[in-house]
Amino acid sequence: MTTHPEQAHSSDQQASGHCGHGCAAHAPEAVRKAAESANGAEYDRESLRPREIIHHFPLIDELLEARRVVFGGDDQEPVFQGYRAHAYHILNFGRQWMTAQPERDEKLAIAAVFHDIAAWPNDNLDYLRPSADQADAYLDAIGRAEWKPEMRLMIEMHHKLRPYRKAHAEWVEPVRRADWCDVSFNLLRFGLPKSFIKEVNASFPLGKFYPGHVYKVSAKWMLRHPLNPIPILRW
Repeated sequence: MTTHPEQAHSSDQQASGHCGHGCAAHAPEAVRKAAESANGAEYDRESLRPREIIHHFPLIDELLEARRVVFGGDDQEPVFQGYRAHAYHILNFGRQWMTAQPERDEKLAIAAVFHDIAAWPNDNLDYLRPSADQADAYLDAIGRAEWKPEMRLMIEMHHKLRPYRKAHAEWVEPVRRADWCDVSFNLLRFGLPKSFIKEVNASFPLGKFYPGHVYKVSAKWMLRHPLNPIPILRW
């Protein structure tokens, strides 16, 4: 199933009848269980009817291609492709919990590209604020400064363990859920059908990016910063 951006809105009326995944450093087992406890009961019983999968969204590829250099040389191509896949996961998962509106997919795509981007090129695990800063600069450049408040929250709160319920929750919470789907290896699905998640994963495999690259970077950070081992988590 392929939906191009110009078809995204019509896809909302063509949902299937099925009921019902960073990036991020892998949370320790206790943290994962806390997230599952905080989120699972609230969303696993939701009945969602997934929209068709977006296989190509030009904005994601344009933004990532312009930033390819930060990922490193040819040996880092698998990481770049894995992060691209993760961005498409954020877009495809995040839009499931949102109503159709003209700016939905564009705004999700921007958040998907920038949400972890400042982790490169220096394996920086304290990347939330600088990632949001890069998104701010981009929004200024394209004349979308009015999106900056929600975009910053979409990025800075996407590792929050508990549901986000404050300002701009209609934008922030879908990105948070989408990212946790990947981080938790789909143990957290927030009501999405397994079949839909499986199809997205098959279309956009994370490969060496997650967990391999993310675990390696996280371990290096923890050794260097034992008093601040997971700075990206928010309660």
